Amino acid sequence: MHPIYSLDKTKQAALLEAVALLSRFYWGPAADGSRDLLLGIYLRPFESLKSAVDYKPSGILDELKAISTMFRDENDIFQCLEQAYVRLFINSLDGIAAPLYASCYEPGRAVGEDAPLMGPPAVMMKQRFNSKGLSLGDHIHEPPDHLSIELEYLYFLLERGGSDGDAALLDEAVSFAGQVMLPWVNKFQERIAPVESECRFYHLITAILCTLLRFIGDLDRP
Repeated sequence: MHPIYSLDKTKQAALLEAVALLSRFYWGPAADGSRDLLLGIYLRPFESLKSAVDYKPSGILDELKAISTMFRDENDIFQCLEQAYVRLFINSLDGIAAPLYASCYEPGRAVGEDAPLMGPPAVMMKQRFNSKGLSLGDHIHEPPDHLSIELEYLYFLLERGGSDGDAALLDEAVSFAGQVMLPWVNKFQERIAPVESECRFYHLITAILCTLLRFIGDLDRP
């Protein structure tokens, strides 16, 4: 049996909370969430999943806890994360290291090469939304293959599939996580790792994301 079907209610809730948190992280740091980051409160759902999820590297949650202790106050951690977010994902003199769009990781596309605004992954995401009667909110001005949007769609599949007992939605969550998201998110993670030395938060949290995508995609079992 796929592991997501055998999670108890507590771990099901933790998995949903973890996916929702990850989606928010890739929209960028928010000042009103800095306290949870400073105190390490945000790690609770990830810790709740430790007995079910094989985090790689194994000490990654401890590394994230250690990062939180490096800051003096909420503003300090917010400023650090904001600078790292812009440097990695938005704008940098050396070029954006890791764009947040799946279209940028299509086979044959060079690092730093501009991706089409609505490349094949974005078109496919729009079709997925349409097939479920979903649409992006009027306040969202990003292509549908933005990492946070894909995570929100994964959350929808897991939440609705679990609450409605809809096996088809859960099966889609498995294939979407493992076959659609993980291949490009692995590349995304590989681009962050060698360039981020000043603030390792996004490097580590993306490693957690890759771990959860492998878990949901049922790719860790022999």
